[in-house]
Amino acid sequence: MRILTLHPDQPRQTIDNFGASACWWVDPVHKAFPPDAFQDIARLLFDRETGAGLSCLRINLGAGSSWYDTEYVENWNMRAECFQHGPNAPYDWSVHAGQQTLLKLAREHGVERTIAFSNSPPAFLTANGHTRGDETTGTTNLPHGAEPAFARFLCDVLAHFEAVGLPFDYISPINEPQVPWDGPKQEGCRYSNEDAIRLTLVLAKELKARGLSARILANECNNLLSLPDIESVEPLLEGIPGFDRYRGWQFGGKYCEMVRDYFDLPFVREAIAPIVAAHSYDTVEPGIMAPVREIVKGTLQKYGGLDYWMTEYCVLGDFGAGRDLGMDTALHVAAIMHADLAVADAAAWQWWLAVAGGDWKDGLVYVDLDEAGNAGGVHPSKTLWAMAHYARFLRPGSRRVALDGSDVETGLLATAWINTEGRQVLVLANTTGEAVEVSTTGMAEAVTPSSATGATGILYLTDADRTLEPQTVAGGSFQLPPRSMATVVLD
Repeated sequence: MRILTLHPDQPRQTIDNFGASACWWVDPVHKAFPPDAFQDIARLLFDRETGAGLSCLRINLGAGSSWYDTEYVENWNMRAECFQHGPNAPYDWSVHAGQQTLLKLAREHGVERTIAFSNSPPAFLTANGHTRGDETTGTTNLPHGAEPAFARFLCDVLAHFEAVGLPFDYISPINEPQVPWDGPKQEGCRYSNEDAIRLTLVLAKELKARGLSARILANECNNLLSLPDIESVEPLLEGIPGFDRYRGWQFGGKYCEMVRDYFDLPFVREAIAPIVAAHSYDTVEPGIMAPVREIVKGTLQKYGGLDYWMTEYCVLGDFGAGRDLGMDTALHVAAIMHADLAVADAAAWQWWLAVAGGDWKDGLVYVDLDEAGNAGGVHPSKTLWAMAHYARFLRPGSRRVALDGSDVETGLLATAWINTEGRQVLVLANTTGEAVEVSTTGMAEAVTPSSATGATGILYLTDADRTLEPQTVAGGSFQLPPRSMATVVLD
């Protein structure tokens, strides 16, 4: 018997959103699939009763690799359009039609948060004329002096979407600045800290001058090791293979200590949202997953007044190969979500691709689609439903509370919450091959039977054979089957 003790009087972080991005596949899917299939994809992602109930959608502002870089970016499904074809060209608001349609459908489903993000400046603004860097582009592919033009482009796009009634809450102009982005995989642009801060300040000035409502989200580094002060990271990683993976200094610039360099400078801090955004890649190995997140949490506390958002993750490396609709990937992701939420106190958790069609573990909803536009089926994954165990039941404003009795990286993983209706919620994952008997304490009135049946709540169960199947919970005790997830909503 595992005893979980809730402490409703010990609040932790408040949730802002759970989400995913519409990058890459959504535009070609919109072209190839009939409208009812596309609408069903939106239902799977956003509906709060029959879907995952995601509360955030990220929209990619492409850099134009579909036109400029059909050879420089080799993967057809990783190329993107752009709202502008050249520096003096009129804007073409018909491109990104799939993403725009999904954005409208998300709002119709009541999605609370939207973010526009850029992987690279438009090709016509870059140093090498392409949507990714190379060995000649120095610390960044955005030339010094091009920041105002890039800021105007971003603000023109934001202003258009405000005018059509679809304003973005945040603009994220930089994606994974520590990655060299010199390979033929996708659009990307590296930025040293100095480069990134220069662009950020110029963009903040342009946003203010034009009265736009979006806040700047900074700066989406590709792993958590780029966030803390170097002296706090080095002792943890001494002797661990991959020590240099945080890419601290390269190309003649500095690419680490993001929190210090952004938020210890008052003029930078006041220009951006009080949010540290990062991706969970490269920091999910057993034994370092929790310690790294403890360091991140301590870093945010040191600099004060900051929320942490995990803004992108999918499964990479050897395990990332091969599409998987089942529980193996779902539980792998659930363990990372648990660490980000319970150890790093993440206030937002966002998956990479809402829709994917490749043979990788990078999607929530998978589609069958080839480069010629031949469309097949639509396949929701168990990873989608793993996110639903949080997103559907914890709307923005839900608050995590302390809980004793959970494991940290594997085993029985549990978090406790007070949702926006004031009800107590448990989210659990059993990553083991054995059933676990669970008993809860510290639930105040919640353990008192609310009806003649003695029920105290509903447990929603997902395993290999079931998806969010509702079951009655009586007396605060229940069994969690092997390799399963559950959300318990207490009366």
